[in-house]
Amino acid sequence: MTTVNDIADILRIIREQPEWADALRAALLSKDLLELPQRLAEFAAAAEKRFATLETDVADLKAGQARLETDVTDLKAGQARLESDVTDLKAGQARLESDVTDLKAGQARLETDVADLKADVTELKAGQSRQEGIIGNFRGSYYELKIGNNIASIINQHMNLRRIRVLKGSRAPDDMAFLDLLLDAEDQGIITEQERAEATNVDIVLQAQTHPEQSRIYIVIEISVTIANHDINRAAARADILRKATGEAAIPAVIGAHSDEARHQLALEHDVTLITVNE
Repeated sequence: MTTVNDIADILRIIREQPEWADALRAALLSKDLLELPQRLAEFAAAAEKRFATLETDVADLKAGQARLETDVTDLKAGQARLESDVTDLKAGQARLESDVTDLKAGQARLETDVADLKADVTELKAGQSRQEGIIGNFRGSYYELKIGNNIASIINQHMNLRRIRVLKGSRAPDDMAFLDLLLDAEDQGIITEQERAEATNVDIVLQAQTHPEQSRIYIVIEISVTIANHDINRAAARADILRKATGEAAIPAVIGAHSDEARHQLALEHDVTLITVNE
């Protein structure tokens, strides 16, 4: 039998017989104290687990933060690129606006040039028209002079007349004789002042005798390089005035280089003699 004399014996026995230590603890300590090591162990295990989870969470947070920082860096880079693109767009817009301004200015200059060109063309056409008018007048004057210088032979070729005398025209010995004839008729009230002025403008007036009747007759002649309707109408109207002024026959005639079927038909309708003479 084991004898216990002092505390040293108790400690020795506890060291030598662990079951005594357990029995002693059970007798001396409460259930909570006895379970404390196990609870501490469980707490340590749980703490380690939680620490492990926390470390994982921290690692995840760090990784997330790293990704976030990367995303922020990417966002900053993207923002920088966007700002650069916006700057480029603004610069491009400025260049485009400048180009549009230049285009508008160019268009304005082009419109001015076109307007100037149109004005030049108009002036050129007007000059050409004036030139053509001068040439036409010269051509007409030359043709009229040619006809006037040869009027007797021309009429002889186309009409059976004798004793042809020029009363008005380039070969007339005295234009005043024809004018006096018209003035006398006006003074007598046979023709009006307007009719006298109209008849005075005739190109050529001839006096002749018919053959074989030998009656006196007048030939009222209009001259035009290209025969037009107004030439035929004027010849007929002026012949009527001379017929009225003299009381004698007056034949209207038109001499020209160019005519057509319509003009021949109109002359026939107005009893106007149409004579064609080349230029």
